Amino acid sequence: MTTINLSDAKNRLSKLVKEAAETTCQVVISVNGRNQAVLISMEEYESLMETINILRDQTLVKKIKTSMEEIQKGNVVDFDSIRKD
Repeated sequence: MTTINLSDAKNRLSKLVKEAAETTCQVVISVNGRNQAVLISMEEYESLMETINILRDQTLVKKIKTSMEEIQKGNVVDFDSIRKD
């Protein structure tokens, strides 16, 4: 993660956007020495939003937790078994 002040970010915005889009690098933008914003790729933003939406759905979170517990117990069916049915 890189931290850059606002005036430098303005001067390098095209380069920063390109770097963010092509990597998972995050750029923290500070104003008067305080971190104020983060520049990330659209792909990373969409992934974060999807995670947030999943975590907001408590029913889904419970299903995921139950499923993970079943996997740890070995209560799984392999794909080939399903395909045969």
